[in-house]
Amino acid sequence: MPTIKDVARIANCSISTVSYALNNDRRIPEKTANRIKKIADDLGYLPSAAARNLKKQNTNTVLVAISDFGGPVYHELLDGIHHKLGKNKYTMIVSTGFSTENLLKEKTVDGAIISDINITNKTLKQVSKTFRPIIILDRSLDDENIFDMTIDNHNAMYRLTNDVLSKGYRKIAFVHGVKKTFDNESRFAGFNHALNEHGLSVYQEFVGNFTKPSGQKIAQEILNQNEQPDMIVCANDEMALGIMETLQINGKNIPGDYGVSGFDDIELSRYFKPSLTSVRINRFSWGERIADTLIHLMKSESTSAQKAHGELIIRESY
Repeated sequence: MPTIKDVARIANCSISTVSYALNNDRRIPEKTANRIKKIADDLGYLPSAAARNLKKQNTNTVLVAISDFGGPVYHELLDGIHHKLGKNKYTMIVSTGFSTENLLKEKTVDGAIISDINITNKTLKQVSKTFRPIIILDRSLDDENIFDMTIDNHNAMYRLTNDVLSKGYRKIAFVHGVKKTFDNESRFAGFNHALNEHGLSVYQEFVGNFTKPSGQKIAQEILNQNEQPDMIVCANDEMALGIMETLQINGKNIPGDYGVSGFDDIELSRYFKPSLTSVRINRFSWGERIADTLIHLMKSESTSAQKAHGELIIRESY
């Protein structure tokens, strides 16, 4: 396999000149650089990424950490991040759990985007002492090297709940996802904010885990109890669709017997019958903004980390 020394020998120049030329350094005249590149191509020389990164003190690689590889939410977000990073010549690595911790601690990436509830606050704060920047999407942390670009769940759920109340619903149940998570807690806070302004409190609470099967199980709980809500506000769409499906299988009408709402506006929500009222997050655009912010931070350029805002999508489910 040809080496950079072989290229330098044939080009009759120093190894550093070859390195500068192959990395498009402006100190090397264009004519000389083109001659060196042709020699490298003719030899079939491929620069060592590890050596190049060691010299530059960067990897041009960004870590994106997610909780799992399933579900309908992540793909649009990852597409947006990947699109913006690719346009700026960065490679994206997607990982989860233990792999994420290793990549962060070994500093094998230039920046990180974290949306993995399995990575603890303690770990992130420890890593941030020697590694920056980190953008978080699933929590808020007070740390100068960690930047918050979460969804503004509170205001989005506040607006949705006010719309529910404007339709005359008063016996309103809330369906939690995983309780001790940022998305669940901030959505529940927005829900309660709207209720409190109307002198109301939550009628009933149920706990799922953000999945359709947990929604199906909760629907059975509702059907088996004596006290019935007239409206079911869910912390995400997957649980809402599971609830609607099970209620309909048991002969219930939506919105005749129960109103139902979700959050996320996944694609299935618009095609389900009746279509589901939800909160839409443009995750592709959000992903692009996240990546763009991270790029500025990695270059120590001025930027601002902004939250994603939701759009209320009114359909037929209440």
